[in-house]
Amino acid sequence: MNAPLNLAGLSTSGLGVLAGLSTAVLWAATAVCFESSSRRLGSLTVNVLRLAVAAILFTALSLLRTHHLLPTALSQEAWFYLGLSGLVGFVVGDVPLFQAFALIGARLSMLIYASVPLMTALCGFLFLGESMSGRAVAGMAITVAGIAIAVGGKPDASKDGTGVKAGSRRTTGILMAFAGSAGQAAGLLLAKRGAMGLDSFAATQIRVLAGLLGFFVVLVAVGKVRALRDLLRNAIASDRTAGDRAHLRSLQSALLVLCVGALLGPFLGVSLGLLSTQLLPAGTAATLMSVVPVLLIPVSALAFRERIFLVEIAGAVLAVGGVALLAS
Repeated sequence: MNAPLNLAGLSTSGLGVLAGLSTAVLWAATAVCFESSSRRLGSLTVNVLRLAVAAILFTALSLLRTHHLLPTALSQEAWFYLGLSGLVGFVVGDVPLFQAFALIGARLSMLIYASVPLMTALCGFLFLGESMSGRAVAGMAITVAGIAIAVGGKPDASKDGTGVKAGSRRTTGILMAFAGSAGQAAGLLLAKRGAMGLDSFAATQIRVLAGLLGFFVVLVAVGKVRALRDLLRNAIASDRTAGDRAHLRSLQSALLVLCVGALLGPFLGVSLGLLSTQLLPAGTAATLMSVVPVLLIPVSALAFRERIFLVEIAGAVLAVGGVALLAS
């Protein structure tokens, strides 16, 4: 099953650009959802539950489309690379990235995530034999520079109320974000290798299932299976005293936000992101998806009433100019 190459008259590259930018919009919303739920539930719990929700959605979609629970007629090579991509991208990549969300927030974490295109393009050149035109390289550089200016122009205030030194918390969060970015870049390239010629939703289903399996192994290794079971049991408990009802509502709210994030991110966002990498060079697709930090600026202003600085607007304009250069 090949992904369609034309939509409303779009060329292959145009569809790839549209998929990449749509992915960025979905990931911006997802980052806000997962930052909120990670602070309430913990990054490991959020990672496990979001993939479990996504796996249910993908399985339901597969049943509707093909009447099979899993994709069929895939080569062993596709299963291997897509499964490995799921382990690397979701487990190795997302565990530190989600920890960074909890430590330094989605805005700064996604700024560091802008390093993914550079890592992806370099690895694509070294391992996949991809070439980049001078225009594409210039567009990547301008986009990444604009993102850095837009998000880095605002001082980042510490949100730590635990007594941990702000500098130590920030340093740990930054290192976690870079580690997550490296995992994301590697996972993206492995997915591109395994998904060639495949439907993006079917390929992403394999990645999600592999990631969920990897997280289950992590849960068993760290002894958190019972804690997760108790959390879910508490979320559906009805025999609560008045003093416990506020805690129950808070827990249920965090889980609802997590489910919305799972729909927008692992289900829709990752699938569109994979489609973009199928239709464009990996570095170009990753650059389009890296405009997430710019999209988080108006979200911060509207949802969290944060002040927006002129340098952020200038950086956003520069980043959009770089995307336009990539798309031309």
